[in-house]
Amino acid sequence: MKKIVFTFMAACLLQAAAFSQNRDAAQDIRYVAHRGASYLAPENTLASIRLAWELGADAAECDVMLTSDQKVILLHDQNTRSLTGEDHVVRETSWEVLSNLTIKLKESNLDKYAQEKIPLLEEVLSTIPEDRMLVIEIKTGREILPFLKQVVDDHWHSGRISFICFDLETILATKSLYPEIPCYYLSSFRSGVIRHMDEIVRGNLDGVDVRYAAINRNLMKRCMAKGLEVWCWTVNDPQVARKMIQLGVGAITTDRPKWLKEQI
Repeated sequence: MKKIVFTFMAACLLQAAAFSQNRDAAQDIRYVAHRGASYLAPENTLASIRLAWELGADAAECDVMLTSDQKVILLHDQNTRSLTGEDHVVRETSWEVLSNLTIKLKESNLDKYAQEKIPLLEEVLSTIPEDRMLVIEIKTGREILPFLKQVVDDHWHSGRISFICFDLETILATKSLYPEIPCYYLSSFRSGVIRHMDEIVRGNLDGVDVRYAAINRNLMKRCMAKGLEVWCWTVNDPQVARKMIQLGVGAITTDRPKWLKEQI
């Protein structure tokens, strides 16, 4: 009988320790608002970024591209058609034209954001609270870097920033420009991270930002052994978020930062 009681108590203690560990991990995780709080406000707009701060997101992510007259703007796609209904190739279009386009609302967006425009990165940099981070995804090649550096140097005065990019050469060049700023290689596939692991380490990148479905224990072990932090995207399911936390990711990118954090 004593043996049974002891075994039961030991199991309870182990379960409590595991719960405490998971709870601590959940508290340490950073929630990154994907393209701002894009579930409620149009993506990559001043409204979505500001709303991310209001909702308590630890960070807000945005995408940057270069116009024909070398302005660094927030936009995800190479063409404005899907977002605005008007057909413009970003790199072939001036800021004067792009600045007058209105972003269409998604089904989940609130009506009060119906007149949002495409913003400049410099406008967004000025909104970062001291205790938050803006995660800047570079959607072009290295050609944007001189103009991006000028904007950051002139307009970044508060909070923190980091850079992410799918193009390895571009993010390596970004790290060379800004060795003190965290830079992460983006990948949709586990194999891409493993294939480029040595280059990522040699380039002093801070980590990788990987599609959640590609993350497993083996990848986490490989990255941790190299001193690389692992972030994940884009998670809107609490069950998936819990799995990512258990695996040990450092940040979760989500369209619904406040809601997802409350579920965890």
